[in-house]
Amino acid sequence: MSRNPASHVRGLVGYPRRSPATFAVLVLLAIDGIVVGRLMSDAAADRLLADISTNLDNLGHRPLRAMAGSLMLADIHGTLMGNLLTIGFGIGVCMAFLEHRIGTLRAVGITVLGHVGATLVTAVVLIAAIHHGTYPEDTRHTLDYGVSYASMAAIAAITPLLPVRLRPWWALACLLYPFSSAQWYGDLPDFTTIGHFSAALIGLGSGFLFSGRLRPASERAPRAAEAVLPPAAEPLPEAAGNGSAPARGTRSGQA
Repeated sequence: MSRNPASHVRGLVGYPRRSPATFAVLVLLAIDGIVVGRLMSDAAADRLLADISTNLDNLGHRPLRAMAGSLMLADIHGTLMGNLLTIGFGIGVCMAFLEHRIGTLRAVGITVLGHVGATLVTAVVLIAAIHHGTYPEDTRHTLDYGVSYASMAAIAAITPLLPVRLRPWWALACLLYPFSSAQWYGDLPDFTTIGHFSAALIGLGSGFLFSGRLRPASERAPRAAEAVLPPAAEPLPEAAGNGSAPARGTRSGQA
């Protein structure tokens, strides 16, 4: 049976309450996208993006600002379909699903870990590939910002929460999708492909780690019921010599 329009409206209205962290991220990304993409001049926007990019120069001199700043801004130069997949599905759907199922702190932790971990992996790959001449030297200055690594981690992290038959296919799709638009430098794909693949691995590992700590619903329900029901009264001991216990409020042996 399909849901009526009122149910959809109630679902949208309750979204901030069910997934407060995800809702806050979506609002922040929307505001930042409008300010940087529409209100700021092109020159000012380019300076900001260059300042928060997680390229090698910024990671070497301002790592915290680059890590945090790049996570708070959508790819304003990206395609509509790409942003719908990254923000709408990865953050708006998958992160919200994680937050609802495993809790706000764990959901936020997975997305942040995916962003930071994948960024560090790409930095190591960039240093090695530039040193050996696989990547061109100017790759160290390439703009790299946005929430796509965090989004990829969230998409992969829901794998253990899906039906069992779907999990292997979902995990495989998450690991292969980054290579769908890869640019190759010999045997090595571009660093953003490596970053998204790393984020998917981090998301998969974190998802199984955190979901494995959750008790199944069949185990949670009886415990919840036990917490509500009062404890059963203990049976009264039988008096020696006859089959009945003395009445409460009287002393044994007295009328």
